[in-house]
Parts: sequence; structure tokens; C-alpha cells
Amino acid sequence: MLHTRPLPSVVKFTQLLTAVSKMKHFSSCLHLFKQMCAVGVPVDKYSISIAIRCCCQMSRTNDGFALLASCFRRAVVPNVFVFSTLLDGLVLEDRILEAEILFKKLIKQKLCEPDVVMYSTMIKGLCKFGNNDIAIGLLRLMDERGCKPNTVVYNTIIDSLCKDKLIDDAYKLFKEMVSHKGILPNVITYTSLIHGLCNLCRWDEVSKLLKEMEDLRISPNFQTFSILVLEEPYPTSKE
Repeated sequence: MLHTRPLPSVVKFTQLLTAVSKMKHFSSCLHLFKQMCAVGVPVDKYSISIAIRCCCQMSRTNDGFALLASCFRRAVVPNVFVFSTLLDGLVLEDRILEAEILFKKLIKQKLCEPDVVMYSTMIKGLCKFGNNDIAIGLLRLMDERGCKPNTVVYNTIIDSLCKDKLIDDAYKLFKEMVSHKGILPNVITYTSLIHGLCNLCRWDEVSKLLKEMEDLRISPNFQTFSILVLEEPYPTSKE
């Protein structure tokens, strides 16, 4: 393609970049993007966003920020997907403080309006480091700014609370999710709660949740069964 004259359109190159990145050949994708720039293909926000995603997936988020700077130099306005990708890169590299700073900057300077994916990325990062209170605060901010949380957002916080043995707080959030928000739980929601209850040996409540799953026709998955097999106590025989 690079030797074809006239050069194919940026759309064709972007389609190729998308295909290569989907195969997770991130290094090859970046190499192609650099060649595009070298021969003068007029890159757009879509091709740049793919290149930034590749950098982040390779734990080269700083290179992703360098590409962000090139967006501004080329008068290409980055969208919410680009910023979400960079936030995810920071989270993957355990740079949660930098992610928080960037997120606050995006809102304060009105660079973009966070969507559910961006909030979910930030909440995932906060929960990764046990910052459950800040994550719940971000959940409240979503409501304030009119961004409706989804099952993934609630599952992330519920799972983090369960891992920290804050099962009662997890139940409160579960009740809010189902009763007040009308968001349907899934097998991941129930598996997190079951794991938390098993860790605290609250077997009767585990049984109730399993019955609730059955009533809702939510089938346990491999992880659910693994938790039950590893955690459930076995009766001891009397000699």
C-alpha cells in the first residue's frame, strides 16, 4: 500500500490498522502508523487513536501521550475514546495517581465529557488499589453528571468490597443496583458476593444467593463452582 501511487486514502490505512491491532500485533501496527506518517498520509483521529491504544497495550503509555501531543499539532481534536485509552494505559501501569490527575483535568478544563467507559476505567483503577470510597464517590459523580452506570461499574466496586471483606457494604450497593437503579445483576455480580460470603463462612447466605440465581435463571460459571469447591466446608465424620 505504501508504494502505491496515488497513495490509498486514510480510511483504507485505518481499516488495515484496525485489523492488525485486533490481532494484537501492536508493534506491527505502530510500525505501519509511523510509515504512514513518514510518507505523508494525512492521519486522522481514528488512526491516531488506534496507535495510542497500541502504545498503551504495550505498557508504553508515555509514547501514547506523545501521540496525543501530535494530535494537537495536527489540529486533530482527540475524542473521549482517546482519553479513555490513555487512562486505561495508566491504570495498566499502576499509575493511578496520574490517572486521577488526568481525569480531573479532563472535567475541569472541559476537554471532554467522560462516558461510562471512562468512568468504568477509573473505577477499575481505584478498586485495583483498594480505594473503594473514592470509587463509590465517582459512582455518585456519574449520577450527578447524568451518566448512567452499568453492570460493569457496579460489579467492579462490589467485587472490590467483597475482596476487602466489606460484604455488608457490597450488599448495600447490590440492593441499590437492583432495586433503585433497575440494573440487572449477572453471574459476575453473584460470584463476587458468593466469594465474599464464603471468605466469611456465611454459608446460609451463600445458599440463598444460589437459590436466587436459580430463580433468575442465571447459571453459575466455572469461577462460581471453583469458589464453592475450594471454600465450602466438608462435614467431618465422628470416630
